[in-house]
Amino acid sequence: MKRLIMVVTVCIAFCLCTACGKSGGISAKAEQKLSGSFSSDFTIELDDFTAEGMLTRYDSGIWSVYFESPAEVSGVQLDFSGDDVSASYKGLSFSVPQSVLPSKALLLQMIRAVDDAASEETISGSSKDDLIEIEGELEGEPYLLFLNSDGSLAEFRMENMGGYIKFSEFTSEIKMTTTSATVESLIITTGESSESSNEQ
Repeated sequence: MKRLIMVVTVCIAFCLCTACGKSGGISAKAEQKLSGSFSSDFTIELDDFTAEGMLTRYDSGIWSVYFESPAEVSGVQLDFSGDDVSASYKGLSFSVPQSVLPSKALLLQMIRAVDDAASEETISGSSKDDLIEIEGELEGEPYLLFLNSDGSLAEFRMENMGGYIKFSEFTSEIKMTTTSATVESLIITTGESSESSNEQ
């Protein structure tokens, strides 16, 4: 009888361990830091292409990505509005360069994944290597979004694209690039000019 009880106990323990392994580990929750505006430095690696820069989320679907390196894309900014993407360099608009087209696709999927997480009241996932791992699918393709324990972005991976994006220096304060500063300056100047005209 004791042997039977021991066998049953071992079987139950094995099943529980297997279930934990399949679910990715212990469940974990993160503070919701993605629903508002924020900025973060990033490194993107895709095939033989590696780039660094800064991205900013203004609202759901409204993002900007500024490339700082390598030299061939330094200064290029991609502005995302839903599925529409435009490119600019020092305030001048042009078509999206061939050199960043693969990055654009991965960035667009990352934006969708983060916006999905931002729409949730509570972000939940699995604890993995001091990170919170969130599994999801976009257009039938699986992705992994990793958050730090404080709820900030850590990494995004999409296996079918063979690339990833790593994040650092996450802040809820909007960082200003040269292009962003120029645009904001233009908006302020235009607003002040309109007020002066109305007063006259």
